[in-house]
Amino acid sequence: MRLIYEADMAQRPPLELLDIRERELSLDAETAAYARVLVESVSANRDDLDAAIGLLTPAWPVDQMARLDVAIMRIALAEIDAGQTPVAVAINEAVELAKRYCAAGAAPMINGALGSYVRQGAAAAPDPRG
Repeated sequence: MRLIYEADMAQRPPLELLDIRERELSLDAETAAYARVLVESVSANRDDLDAAIGLLTPAWPVDQMARLDVAIMRIALAEIDAGQTPVAVAINEAVELAKRYCAAGAAPMINGALGSYVRQGAAAAPDPRG
């Protein structure tokens, strides 16, 4: 989460930051591999993820949302789409991160948006590209 947020704020490639943080944090191989897959997914699909977030949160345009809220939602959507993390776990982790690090209204907004995404069938959700 911090990496995706930092990349957004610093306008630096997330994979570049991951390489730096991997060395700094001395991540074990499994954690490093999962982080890399997740960062690659978020990076490669950022525009589609942001379009999906925009459809899920019409009252909060993505470019006006708190950057940390967006980072959490990007990660959760990427996890849901990848299908390797149980949906309930991805949503719960996102909500818990929002409760801990974001403004008071972020957790319910994220929970509702991700719940809507899943109810729409994630893969069957409206294609944000039209």
